[in-house]
Amino acid sequence: MLSPRYYLVASLLLIHFLGFSQSKYKLLVDSARFYTQSGKYQDAINLLFKAKALKGIDKNYSERINMHLGNNYESLSKIDSSVFYYGEAIKFCESKKDYPALSFLSSRLGNIELSFTKRYPTAISYFKKQLYYDKILKDSTYLFDNLNNIGLSFKSLNKLDSALFYFNKVTQDPSKFNNSKNTALLFTADIYSLKKNYNSALANYKQAIKGLALAKDSIGLYAAYANIGDCLMQQNKFDESIQNLTKAEKYLSPYITDANKAVLYHNFAYVYGKQQQFDKAYYFKNLENITKDKINTKSIGNAIAEMGAKYELRQKQDSLFINKQKLVLANVKTSQKERNFLILLIASIAIIIFIFSIYRIRQLRYKNTLQQKQAEQNALNLMHQYQLSESELKSIRSQMNPHFIFNVLNSIESYIMENDKRTASRLIQKFAALSRLILENSTKSLVTADKEWKALMLYTELEAMRYAGAFTYAFEVDENIQLKRTYLPPMLIQPLIENAILHGLIQGDKKDGHLSVNIKKIENGICIMVADNGVGLNYKEKPSRFADIKEQSLGLASIKERIKMINKQYNDCASFTLRSGADLTGATAVVCLPVFKEQKLRGRFSLDG
Repeated sequence: MLSPRYYLVASLLLIHFLGFSQSKYKLLVDSARFYTQSGKYQDAINLLFKAKALKGIDKNYSERINMHLGNNYESLSKIDSSVFYYGEAIKFCESKKDYPALSFLSSRLGNIELSFTKRYPTAISYFKKQLYYDKILKDSTYLFDNLNNIGLSFKSLNKLDSALFYFNKVTQDPSKFNNSKNTALLFTADIYSLKKNYNSALANYKQAIKGLALAKDSIGLYAAYANIGDCLMQQNKFDESIQNLTKAEKYLSPYITDANKAVLYHNFAYVYGKQQQFDKAYYFKNLENITKDKINTKSIGNAIAEMGAKYELRQKQDSLFINKQKLVLANVKTSQKERNFLILLIASIAIIIFIFSIYRIRQLRYKNTLQQKQAEQNALNLMHQYQLSESELKSIRSQMNPHFIFNVLNSIESYIMENDKRTASRLIQKFAALSRLILENSTKSLVTADKEWKALMLYTELEAMRYAGAFTYAFEVDENIQLKRTYLPPMLIQPLIENAILHGLIQGDKKDGHLSVNIKKIENGICIMVADNGVGLNYKEKPSRFADIKEQSLGLASIKERIKMINKQYNDCASFTLRSGADLTGATAVVCLPVFKEQKLRGRFSLDG
């Protein structure tokens, strides 16, 4: 006699068999759900297509199966297939007024349009449909994520005020269902950063960090610190920027996208470059290039996968059409040839893409080599600028030399002793004005010509007073030159005037000494000429009637050095010549320069145009 346990097992097997025979569709769908939850999306798709073949056979069949197909294809990043089946599911759910399913489908299609196809107006339309369905269902679970998605879509369309409106809805709502506030604060800060309202951006980032730290959201904290570093970088606060970029670097993880990593490395390289820490800048630039190469390689792989997905979608559509119409291919050989042709075509495209990817990688390596050479050239330019600055400092020392200051003060003392207070006062005022101009001009690499011209005239007038009118002088400006709109390197011409006076006009017993200084417009720039009718270049100096004159010229070497540095940077655009006058008396010095313009960002000078 059989035991009761045997009958129990037999009964369960019978129930299972009857259930399977009555609803094979349900069994296939339930099994597909299990595979989906296990991350085996392709296995789930295979089972769903077997279930889809039961249309018209199994009474439990439902077109909602298209929603499951779309979800699994989306998980495999096969976007075309996903959109197709989601669209089929929407048609069915709209006819049945299945609002929960319509809310889910609108959310998924909106995210696909936002993240993959980049059709942002279409994304906004789907997200607003989701809002409508959630309002019908009175469901606030996904409301705040939805509002953030709408804001992101408007941000991608560069409609920043509309984006800010939706993000503010999230940040200002105290609902218990609002788990998206920290994310909305990050997005709000991003908008203020794009609008260059950095104070508001930083305030929102810092507020977001408090919530993200409590939630232990490492991805959000990475984004917050990285974006704070970017804001500070935009404000040239490089030390603070590096501190926050370093904090962001600590939160790097496999969940941070390569694109975000490339931006972080780019900002590191830029800030360290601005701080002239070129070794660190070069290190992060290499990391950026390596990451970009990785992104490009991954993009090529995604393109190949997407192409395969499109081919698979076409295959599935053809298969469904054949099953629906119950058509059978009449010519097996023709069908085989078509399949072989498609396989050959796909293989050919894959080979072409592979060859192109190799070519692209080589191009990127070549580009990286060029960037390294450019970095070396930039370092050389910085060295030239440093040498130019050293030359300018030498010029300052030459211009305000102790001999000149001492002699002017002696002259002032002599006028005071002779009770000529008016002359002494004038001399003091002019000397003070000249000193102030020289100090102001010496802090800049370029000054307007009117300031430099005024300093030269003051200096010449002081020398004329110092030597009791031993020479006359004249300053002339070409009518085509606007001094206030013309820029000159400071302290470049003064040594020439000093040499003309001290080594030309004051030497010997010449009574009618004259100095002329003029500036003229030429085709490619300007020329400044300093001419005197003194003793000439070949005169062997003898004791002068003025015992306090300067014994040697230190300015010519400085001028030649500065002209040499300008030519290194600007392709021999500047020149300096010194020649004797007629009958070997007098001397003429000519300095020709290009037309300069100020570079406000770097504080240096460059050629106009």
